[in-house]
This record gives sequence, C-alpha cells and structure tokens, in this order.
Amino acid sequence: MKAEVTTLAAMLESNEEYVIPHFQRAYAWTEENQWSPLWDDIVNVAEAIATSDSIDEVSPHFMGPIVIQERSAHPDGRPPGFIVVDGQQRMTTLLIALKAIGEAAMERGLDDLSKQFLNRIWNDVGLGQQTPKVRHTNRSDSLSLREVLDEQLSTDAVSRMADCHAFFNKSALDYLGTPDRREQRCQNLLDALEFKLETALLTLDPSEQPNVVFETLNARAEPLKPSELVKNTIMYEGRVTEDEERANTLWNRQFEDSWWRETTGQDSKLDLFLSDWLTSRLCRRIAPSRVATEFRNYLQVARASGRNVQYVTDRMNRAAKVYRDIEENDFRETKPSSERLLSMGLRAVLPVTLWLWDADNGVEVRERQACLRTIESYIVRRILANLNVGATLMNTMVSLLPQLRRASEGGSSRSEAVESALKNITIDASRWPNDAEIMQRLTTSRHEMSAGRRDVVLNALESRLRRESGQSQLDYKAQSAYLMPSGEAGMTNYPLEGNRTQARTERRKERIEYLGNLTLTKGRMNRRNQDAPWNDKLEILLNHREIELTKAVLEQGCEQWTDQDIEDRTVWMAELAVRTWPYPNG
Repeated sequence: MKAEVTTLAAMLESNEEYVIPHFQRAYAWTEENQWSPLWDDIVNVAEAIATSDSIDEVSPHFMGPIVIQERSAHPDGRPPGFIVVDGQQRMTTLLIALKAIGEAAMERGLDDLSKQFLNRIWNDVGLGQQTPKVRHTNRSDSLSLREVLDEQLSTDAVSRMADCHAFFNKSALDYLGTPDRREQRCQNLLDALEFKLETALLTLDPSEQPNVVFETLNARAEPLKPSELVKNTIMYEGRVTEDEERANTLWNRQFEDSWWRETTGQDSKLDLFLSDWLTSRLCRRIAPSRVATEFRNYLQVARASGRNVQYVTDRMNRAAKVYRDIEENDFRETKPSSERLLSMGLRAVLPVTLWLWDADNGVEVRERQACLRTIESYIVRRILANLNVGATLMNTMVSLLPQLRRASEGGSSRSEAVESALKNITIDASRWPNDAEIMQRLTTSRHEMSAGRRDVVLNALESRLRRESGQSQLDYKAQSAYLMPSGEAGMTNYPLEGNRTQARTERRKERIEYLGNLTLTKGRMNRRNQDAPWNDKLEILLNHREIELTKAVLEQGCEQWTDQDIEDRTVWMAELAVRTWPYPNG
C-alpha cells in the first residue's frame, strides 16, 4: 500500500476516472449528518484564508483517508483510472458541490471563477465527449449523478444527489452575498477546496482484495448494513467490479428500489428478506445482525458441494420476487392467509412461506396452501383465545422448518407434518386452542384484539359466510363497528334491564367488548352514528346490508339491542370462527 497527502481537488485535476465498484454501498449522505458539516468546514477554511496574510498560514482541514486501487485497464483504451475502495461518498459529494458552487458563481456573474469549479467535474474522452470524473457502476446512482452534473437539472428531479446539489447551490448563493464581496468570497471558496481540504490517499497493491479492505474500513465508520455486506461478498465471489451485466445476474437490480430500503424498526426490508430467506434455507433462525456471516458460511457450504455463487443468488433472487409479491399482497397463491397474517403484523410466517414456495423443495401448490391455512388457523385461534403471538411465534414457526425438510426427504405429506407439529405442542405458551376452548373463551369474555386485527378477523368471517352461501366476495375491506356503543351514550340509548347497579354496569362494559357486539360497515362509522339509538342505527345499517354479518343483524329483527342479544350473536359468531379456522380432527 502506498500513501500520500493530497487534496480532493488535486485528485480531480488530471484526466483520471474514479470508478465506484459494485460492492460499494449506494450514495447515502444527508444534509444533517454530512453535507451541512462539510459546508461549514469549507466556509471555515475560506474565512481563515480571508483573514490571513498568506494562504500558507492557514491550517489544512483533514477529511479522512481515501483508498483507491489502480484498474488493470480501461475498456476504451484510456488511462486505466482507479477503483474507489473507500471514500466514494466524499468524492461524489465534492463533485456535486463543485458543480453547485460553480453554478452559483455563474449566477452571480463570476464566469471565470465558475469555470475553475466546473472544469474539475468532467474528463475529456475525445471527439467532444465528456464523462464524470467519478463514475458509479450502480445504475441508479450513475443516472442520478449524470442528471445532477448535466447542464439542465430537472426541477422535479428526486434523488439524494439532487438534494445534495440543491443544498450546496443555495448555501453558496447565500454565502457569496453582496456584489462588493462576492468575487473575493468565491475565490476563497476555490482556494479552500483546491489547497486546504486534505486527504490521505492510500493506493492498494494489485494483489490486495478491495472488497475486504472496504468492509474492514467501514467497520470503524457508519456500519455497513447486512445487505451491503452480502452484496460485497457476492460481487467478490462473482469477481465483479464494473461489469454491470454480470452484476445484475448476481444481484437483483430491483434491490436498488426505494421499496427495499424502507425500514421496519431498525432494519430495511432487504435486510429482513435476507434474514427470512436464510432462515428458510438453513432451517434455523438467522437474525438480521447475523445475515452477513451466515451468508458467507452458506456460500462456503454451497461451494463445497459444487454450487457456485450464481447458483445461490439465482435462488435468492427468485425468493425475493415471491417475498415482495407477498408483502405487497400481490401473490395470489398465498392469499388470503398471507394477507390476513401480514395485516395483523405477523411477519414470523414469512420464512416458512418462503420454504414452501421454494421450487427446490418440490411442494405442490395445493399442499403449500394447505400448510399456510393450517398455520393461519393456529395463529388466529391463539389471537381469539387471547394467547400470546409475540416473541414465541417466530420460534414456533422456525421449528416447523426442519420438520418440513424431514417430511420432504422422507416423501411424506408436508401439510400433515405441519398439522401434527402444531397440534402436538404441549407447552401452554405455544399450544393450539381447540374448538371447545375457542367457544368457551369467546362466549364468556371480551375480545382483546386491536382495531386492525379486529377488522381482519371480521372480514375473514364475512368471507366464510359468503363462501358458504355461494356469494361473490366483497371487492373492498369492510370496517368493524360496534352495535351497542360504550360510554354514557350506550347506557342512555341502550338502557339496562332493571336498576342500574354496579354489577349490571360492569356486566354491560364487558358485553360491549364481546365479539357478538361487532359488525362490518362499508366505511369507518363516525361517532355520532356509533352512539345513535337502536332504531336510528338500524336505518344506518340498512345502507350496509350487502355485508352478510350486518345483514344477519337486520334479520334478527330486534326491537332493542340488549346484553342478551350480544351473547346470542357471540355464540353464532364463535361457531362461525371455528369453521373459518378449523382445528384438525383426531
């Protein structure tokens, strides 16, 4: 490794190309964390230059090391240039800043100074063609950077790089200030960038592995995400640095979409997918924090059995398509079970679902669906019985994976293996409630479901009723509504039978939260309609009679809605629930 002290601007003076390889993370700097502090550093140095007798007296500002490695050759026959192993965020930001400050100078009439900023952005490749001095192999970042650096940046451009350009352009316009000061201030900015923003430039030997150095260096800065480490490993194993076509066969280009970068808690959807996919493959729980290590180990095992990185990533990319379709409720084969469970926030089913829909495991579609329906019954029954479906659920789901694998290897039924495994759980914290328990629990105590889960359960009951009567399904998600309201309005408009004693009041509060006091409407019922007296509410419910659960209320013909009516309807709905989510016989 060779080291020298230089400035970022000096690195951009020559006609060299700095390539951001595929194993690098996407551009990720932000105003609060990086752009604003960098601008403050530039301005502080510029102000120091303004108050000094000589620029030599001004202390340089160190921006941290940049690690590069010379490329073996350039495909166009030009000077080979360099791979940027570490420092691509700084180099990209500086390139955008030079463009933004140069444009600000031009806007303020400082054309000569403007050219000195802008001349550092492009390489001349002959025949009047120019390319950016920093080139991203990541297609999304490459397009974003070209959009920012081209002469006409679209006013509706939406990207982190476009935001970066807007920040530095506005900051420069504000800093240049009044006409009597702007030329000198602009010169001070140029001097600061050209002479005083120093970096330690470290050039790797050709024999050193750039992806390993990249990963090691980033371990001390902002930690690489699990998915970034996995991509790094894949690009190295696939011997990919710049070949975009090869990179896209190994690393799903869709992974660069914003959808995959959305976060759930601290983890991105992509990190969670890799966790769930490895869990399904290895048949044991792989937490997001362990994804990179377990992926490397998985590759080693695959290689030992004669399967290369392409074999592994083909399966990963295939699973990613299924995973995204399920998450977006766009995968018909897993509906309605996956949609219901994910709507309840129960992502623990995804590793098992990925295993079932993995073509390598050879499970027929009907058997896959039977397995998922069994899992749905197990989970929803636990919800109806007010049993825990939190921390223990993932462990239960993961425990099914080795049993599914054994069933596949032995040629036996996977659906029977799932059913038997769940039915034979003896630990109270994880057991599968039978019909008697569901009936007893629902008809003697309040439900404890959140509004979201309540909507899912009632829509599932509605779906069951419509199937049993041969009707088509609703083409919308109906909303749950209380028949008897809570609070004083309920006590006034739905009077108690007999005197208003403490015991009867408490009994009323309990009955209001019974399953039988719920129905469905086409939209969320407002408070006024919710609290309406029974005769008025019947008129309101007539507008929702296309819904079977609500139609059943109207057909009861109750002159008043009472605690006993709630109890009677709860029995009916509990019986409907045990048909909707059946418990295995025998």
